[in-house]
Amino acid sequence: MASIKISYRFHFPDGRTRIHEVEISSVTGVLMAPEVPSRPLWTDLDHKKCTHCPLRSDTHPTCPVACNLANAADDFKGERSFDKVTCEVVTAERTYRKELRMQEGLFGLFGLIMATRECPYFEFLRPMARFHLPFSTIKETSVRSVSFYLLKQFFVAKHGGTPDFQLTQLPKLYKDLETVNLSMAARIRSITTADADANSIVILDGFAKILSVSLSNGLKDLESMFSN
Repeated sequence: MASIKISYRFHFPDGRTRIHEVEISSVTGVLMAPEVPSRPLWTDLDHKKCTHCPLRSDTHPTCPVACNLANAADDFKGERSFDKVTCEVVTAERTYRKELRMQEGLFGLFGLIMATRECPYFEFLRPMARFHLPFSTIKETSVRSVSFYLLKQFFVAKHGGTPDFQLTQLPKLYKDLETVNLSMAARIRSITTADADANSIVILDGFAKILSVSLSNGLKDLESMFSN
């Protein structure tokens, strides 16, 4: 199966470099994760399980999102949120590079990983992950999210379904993400020795909350750019 590789490379002032590669299917957008001999206990489905999770432990013993994050969270569990690093993101098309706080770099990496597994609450973000934009701002994320959602509705209509061109369902999708983000942060806090991992999830949750507010206001913060 054809795949896409995205490499996150963290260069530290002391000369260390940490690299985490994400490989996703170019067809489905699902993470092609390497097999791990044993999963840590915090990935068990019932460990700090999301209150709205539709999965059952007898059929899904582990949380798919937590399993995705396990390797990356373990790699960076000792890093501190506000330590400065140079983050380099390498894709087949281009390379992005930025000096930032550790938690800001992990925010992009974790967001990419979380969106590429078979969790029902992240499914709508999978196309965005396929066209990943590192270091995106809240406005860039808002434009991308709404645009990708409307493109999905075009295909729904094309295949005879009932499209949601009024974005009526999008706020609920982001509200559901808030619950997942908080549960995931609680899972990660149970293993970290520092705070960068968990704080990155908190940033993701903040983005979801801000976008929810923007949607409830009819995207007025973006309207002026499209009024002509």
